[in-house]
Amino acid sequence: MAQDPKRPVANRCWQQLGCNKTLCPAYDKGDMPCWGMQNTLCRSHCNTGFSYKFEDCLVCPVFKDRAETEPCGWNHFVLDQVRYLARDVLKDRSQKEQDLLQLLNNLPDGLFTMDKEGRVTYFNSAAERITGISASDALGMHCRQIFKTTTCQIDCPNKNSTQIEKNVYNRVFAVTTLDDRSLSITTSISVLKDQAGNVIGGVQVFRDVSDRKRLEDDLRLSEIKYRRIFEGSKDMIFITAKDGMIKDVNPAAVELLGYDSKKELLSLYSVEDVYQNPMHWQVFKKQIDRHGFVKDFEAAFKRKDGTRMHCLLSGNAVRNEIKEIIGYEGIVKDITARMDAIRDLQKHHRELSLLNAVALVMNATQDLDDILMTALKNVLEVLNLTSGGIFLIDHETSTFELKVQQGLFEKMSKKSYQAHFHDQDLMQSLLKETLALEPRPSFPTFTVVLKDPQPGHSIQLTCFLITAKEKACGFLALDFPSSKDFTEQDLHLLGSLGNFLGGAVENTQLLMTIHKHREELKGLTARLFQSQELERRRIARELHDEAGQALTGINFTLETIGKGLSADSDSTRQLIDDVKKQINHTYQGIRRLSYTLHPALLSDLGLEPALDSYMTGIAKHTEMDIVFKMVGFKKRLHPEIETVLYRLSQEALTNTLKHSAAKHFRLSIIKGYPHIIFAAEDDGVGFDTSEFNRHKDTLGLLSMRERASMLGGSFTIHATKGKGTRIRIKIPLNESRHE
Repeated sequence: MAQDPKRPVANRCWQQLGCNKTLCPAYDKGDMPCWGMQNTLCRSHCNTGFSYKFEDCLVCPVFKDRAETEPCGWNHFVLDQVRYLARDVLKDRSQKEQDLLQLLNNLPDGLFTMDKEGRVTYFNSAAERITGISASDALGMHCRQIFKTTTCQIDCPNKNSTQIEKNVYNRVFAVTTLDDRSLSITTSISVLKDQAGNVIGGVQVFRDVSDRKRLEDDLRLSEIKYRRIFEGSKDMIFITAKDGMIKDVNPAAVELLGYDSKKELLSLYSVEDVYQNPMHWQVFKKQIDRHGFVKDFEAAFKRKDGTRMHCLLSGNAVRNEIKEIIGYEGIVKDITARMDAIRDLQKHHRELSLLNAVALVMNATQDLDDILMTALKNVLEVLNLTSGGIFLIDHETSTFELKVQQGLFEKMSKKSYQAHFHDQDLMQSLLKETLALEPRPSFPTFTVVLKDPQPGHSIQLTCFLITAKEKACGFLALDFPSSKDFTEQDLHLLGSLGNFLGGAVENTQLLMTIHKHREELKGLTARLFQSQELERRRIARELHDEAGQALTGINFTLETIGKGLSADSDSTRQLIDDVKKQINHTYQGIRRLSYTLHPALLSDLGLEPALDSYMTGIAKHTEMDIVFKMVGFKKRLHPEIETVLYRLSQEALTNTLKHSAAKHFRLSIIKGYPHIIFAAEDDGVGFDTSEFNRHKDTLGLLSMRERASMLGGSFTIHATKGKGTRIRIKIPLNESRHE
């Protein structure tokens, strides 16, 4: 036997058990196994022989660890003891007794005999099979050792039968075998007597009924479980005969179908009576007859009050011993709420799909006609219609304009129609901008007739209002056939669409207004900058021509005066020289101012020479390192673009000089179709870009942004306190402003 590695096994029982009882014959003995010795003192119990040692040895750790590995082990010891005990019993048996024993040995039931003390004297083959104990091991064992059961201590039938001399028949016991198998046995015990009538023992016959007992228990539990399920199920359960007669129903069926009692429901002639369509019962039954079962069969039941109940059925056939169908069992699930939820979900999904399609178009384009056409097509598809249109109200002209249509002009001449309201008061109300409506899709439908004057044909359209901020802005007109009815879902869908389209119309019109104003503002800004440049040129020209010529004339006059002075007029001549120097200084300042206002190089030679001259001039008067480059320009640009780029460069460098305290300034103008990239950066103090629009020092930057916007460009600025500023401008090159 395998040993536990955590617990070493001693060679001697007294060592392993911690025994100090020196009177025990096994104490300090290592040449003989303790289980082979009589009169040992195991624990605190005195064992005088085999029958009493047996139970103690079974739980003894020494026996478990070593007995089965010993050459002269437990089985050998038991066999010797049994032979000794049974010697006198077996030696004088006759042939008749031998024949009887052979017969008993062939019995299917377990059988053993015992003496008056309860020790086994005979053990048949069936007893061996049931208990797992060989006959040789069983002989001499006490009957209470055959099975483990509390009955032996409480109410031993063997003991009772021998004492009161009364037989026991078909008594059932729950027992455990020596190898720990749980069994249920039924046993009968008879008293054995000698010729003088004295009790000498008994015979016990037993049968393993574990399987039968288990089946009976399972069946009983199954019946209890089935009844609990049957009674407690929230679904309806029906049991019917083959002809449909209801045999049994559970409480849920009574409740869900609205009957007052189970008796009332069972009084129906057939289960067919609870079907909304009796043909469904016939189909259901045929499918069970064909396949033996049906799963998830959809049918409609009718309640006692006549209302409809949507159900899901599953059932199977009930058969007799010869496999003939004698009835049906079925579970019926009420899915009315589920189907209502599915329909609501489908309706909601349909509505969302339509609105989502319109929303996608709104995100992709600002074209109102595209948005309206998408909405119209989806509505027609959802409602399975072929023609319709969308009208918008023009409050300025008091007209209704058909913006989009589908299928209408197939029935009438294009644009030769006239729209007529059945309700003239409604028409006048819709044309009023003061009309206020509740913000919900509940405005009643109205009718508009499109009349074609040429062929004399007309189309009657059912209309649904389009609203925005409680104001009417148009209506959806659909060509509904007279055979088609509106559902509540249709009305809700079209009402929701009307509100949604109203928002789209309003947003689109607002965007168009904003775009219009933006373009107007851009034009005004462009004209402002153009006027500014013209004024700069005029001032520069006047400064150069008038003020410059005046100063030149004054300077010439002073020279003439100086020549006419006498030789002793040194102080006067010195004064004249000082004035001439001031005039020259003023003249140079006027020239610089004139160049700043409008550099002649820009008009004469182009952007690069003008900026190079400007940057070089600034560099002479500052310690800041200035680097300028232009890349990709083989020809001159449009004068407007050159002017804007020059002013952007001026503004960028001026801001850097005034505010950044930078040591380095870099300006790059790069041409790469379809954009011109303007990039200026410095390593100055930087600033917080969150204050870009609030700080007075950013007016120059705002001017740069406006100039870039005037040409359709983009302006971005990146600045961090202590880490400088970077400006990037992208100006598109279009055909009108190309080289």
